[in-house]
Amino acid sequence: MKRFDVGSRVVEPTYGLGSVVAVEDNYTRVQFDEHGIKKFLTAMSRLEPSNEPLPPGMKGKVRKKRAPKKAVVAAAESDE
Repeated sequence: MKRFDVGSRVVEPTYGLGSVVAVEDNYTRVQFDEHGIKKFLTAMSRLEPSNEPLPPGMKGKVRKKRAPKKAVVAAAESDE
């Protein structure tokens, strides 16, 4: 089983190049340059090490998931 350190550059056949952002017991989370954050079951992942550097302008940039509409509406209603 391959283990990567946080910050390691990796490549995955479907999503391409990315950086490891979290390593948990059985999962590895990767911030891909073009596809955002994806979570992989470490034992079944097809991640390979890469020597490609971060693209310019991507340093420290993390895409966040949008909040579900229900949560946004509930938050707006509670502010009233």
